[in-house]
Amino acid sequence: MVEIKPYEDARHREQVLNLFSDVAFKSDIWNYQFLENPGASEYGFNPVIAEEYGRVVGFNGVVPVSILWSGQPARAMWSCDFKVAEDYRGQGVGRLIKEELARRSSLFMSFGISPVAAIVLKKMGWHSSNDLHFLRKIKKPRTGRDCALMILQLATQLFNPTVRPAVMVPSISSCLPPGEDIDQLWSSVAKGYGKTVVRDASYLKWRYQQHPFASYQFVSLRDSNGQLQALGVVRAECSQVRWVDYLGPAQGPALKGAMVKAILSGWADAASYSVMTSDREIKQAMKAYGFYQGREQPRFYVWASPDQFSSQDCEHCASDWFVMGGDSDGELLQSARETWNERIKDKEDGECRLKNL
Repeated sequence: MVEIKPYEDARHREQVLNLFSDVAFKSDIWNYQFLENPGASEYGFNPVIAEEYGRVVGFNGVVPVSILWSGQPARAMWSCDFKVAEDYRGQGVGRLIKEELARRSSLFMSFGISPVAAIVLKKMGWHSSNDLHFLRKIKKPRTGRDCALMILQLATQLFNPTVRPAVMVPSISSCLPPGEDIDQLWSSVAKGYGKTVVRDASYLKWRYQQHPFASYQFVSLRDSNGQLQALGVVRAECSQVRWVDYLGPAQGPALKGAMVKAILSGWADAASYSVMTSDREIKQAMKAYGFYQGREQPRFYVWASPDQFSSQDCEHCASDWFVMGGDSDGELLQSARETWNERIKDKEDGECRLKNL
């Protein structure tokens, strides 16, 4: 009989990693993802483990996080890395895990989940957001489809006039600005948000600067007095530039336009640019600069406990969120995978060169 067991690192970690045998780098990011994040450092790591006769047959990772809920400070959990052993699928193990998950926190979010997991979550009272979209700009077409999309980009730009960007002094660095600047900016803009992850210095440092594989760059917009007004997080790989996070005023189209302009200028030789966001002003700014909006709808699901929240709050728990691509553990894993694959390729190329000497 499958049972939920308390997580014991010495007994369970290796078995959980075996469930993710298709993710070669999982053991290398385990501590970073689950033990070193600010939430786990404060509250501990308490994932859901399903086992039978000592064998781990299911796992659901969690990342505690500070959020704003209707503008008020709150605690929540990211649900991530949900996995059931192949020979146990279709036997209710996934539902058992999700039921236990609901006992661990009154608020859960999950972003970038599979279609199958989405069906399970919907049946269990999770709600999805319809506000997230993927936007892209192709600068150097490689296929006929890319050329056709560039026509769509031009049409999008024509129908979305540019808002005059705010006059700012942009700079790009491989290191975050000083923590006090980030915390001061977050404190000044937090009141404008309804629901969002708290983007303070400790969170951004863990999420982007301490990532063991990925290399992020940071676009700072400062006013004439040197005051930090907005911060963008960018990942550039293989001529593809992804804007993955934003810290700045919730309402500020001119400032967001200045951020888009700074990213396009800072990586002028890129082949393509993209962003995943729920923010209307960012979408509008990007369309004005020739980004087209894709049809795909990234899956962002939220669950609020009916024991802790009103029926109306539960029904609308996925509404009014500010979400960026960097919120997803999919971005965390994708960035690790791309760097890992590149390192393997470089290693194999080096071994081939040595053999040919």
